[in-house]
Amino acid sequence: MSKAPQGSVRFADSFLAEVAEIAKRLDAESIERAAALLATVRERGGRLFIIGVGGSAANASHAVNDFRKLTGMEAYAPTDNVSELTARINDEGWQSVFAAWLETSRLQPHDAVLVFSVGGGSVERNVSPNIVAALDYARSVGTSIIGVVGRDGGHAAQVADVSVLIPVVHPDRITPHTEAFQSVVWHLLVSHPSLQRMAGRWESITQPLRQAVFLDRDGVLNEPVVRNGKPYPPASAAELQIIPNAADALARLKEREFLLLVVTNQPDVARGTQKREVVEEIGRRLRAELPVDDVLTCFHDDQDACDCRKPRPGLLLRAASQYGIDLRRSYLAGDRWRDIDAGASAGCRTIWIDRGYNERPPSSIPDARVASLPEAVDWILKNDNPLPGGEGAPTAATLTPRVRVQDC
Repeated sequence: MSKAPQGSVRFADSFLAEVAEIAKRLDAESIERAAALLATVRERGGRLFIIGVGGSAANASHAVNDFRKLTGMEAYAPTDNVSELTARINDEGWQSVFAAWLETSRLQPHDAVLVFSVGGGSVERNVSPNIVAALDYARSVGTSIIGVVGRDGGHAAQVADVSVLIPVVHPDRITPHTEAFQSVVWHLLVSHPSLQRMAGRWESITQPLRQAVFLDRDGVLNEPVVRNGKPYPPASAAELQIIPNAADALARLKEREFLLLVVTNQPDVARGTQKREVVEEIGRRLRAELPVDDVLTCFHDDQDACDCRKPRPGLLLRAASQYGIDLRRSYLAGDRWRDIDAGASAGCRTIWIDRGYNERPPSSIPDARVASLPEAVDWILKNDNPLPGGEGAPTAATLTPRVRVQDC
């Protein structure tokens, strides 16, 4: 084996010194702003589209997995569908391929585009025109853009809401350093406390799964609007009336370290009679006034045949995957048959808060039938027998999910 001449600097030492210098000079503030933006996108139900070419395309594919699995964000990359990608390139050309994919994906203002690129694209130099066109389309829609780019950032840095620039420390190694630090940045993002919902396999293998109480929204946490014996949601955040003693009741559950998750159907959005932004504002008010950890919402109607609309258990199953929940030791409290049937399908114990609506009863038999949220909490605390967190407690390694959750 040949050795470097005495007194010379080995290539590995030089390369690693450059890596250390990049890490030292990387702008942490821009990464924090990217994390905050992505957390906002997730909160408003937006999707994340990740684009890149070459090695950056491979990074995009890996990042899609991590954002979906670890943060619970709905994420996609155009390069993951080779059939569509090559068909568009053949029929429409390379320049428009990403923009056309975003348009077909019905890109919305509440979504986000994350671009990985060594140079960021340039119209003047005709470099990565496909990225340039995609970013221009995203801007025309009003979609948020985050760039993780090298060199001077190119077109991506000019149009992005947040640009994370990978410093250049050696002109001959811009590409390997940029592509390597794209991975560093996205791994930082999916590990960020404001985004991470589930630890990776090796980080979670010994962690006991958590107990949760799933709570319907209207009629359980806030007063419903009852017409002809049937409950309806408030029309605005101003009409939201929190159930008396709800905060105190939920605080008792938090003292026992239950994860509190709101799971709610809001089909009026799909029907066109309510705006998504209003539903999201009501959710923010609930989180501000009550000690709930998250609000999970299905915006679909029955004809959408989604997995997340109760009585289907998709919202609960997805939450179990994201938060590491043992559904067998968790509870659902709801005031309608859809709630109770969803909880039973997911394997939870169910508490029916019977408000006397003029509608069908649950198909499944609830574990308890009460008249109010405080009574439901009383029943949970009286009947819960939590397992110790030591030997024998279920963990991510010992409890295999029974159902694979489909994103909808």
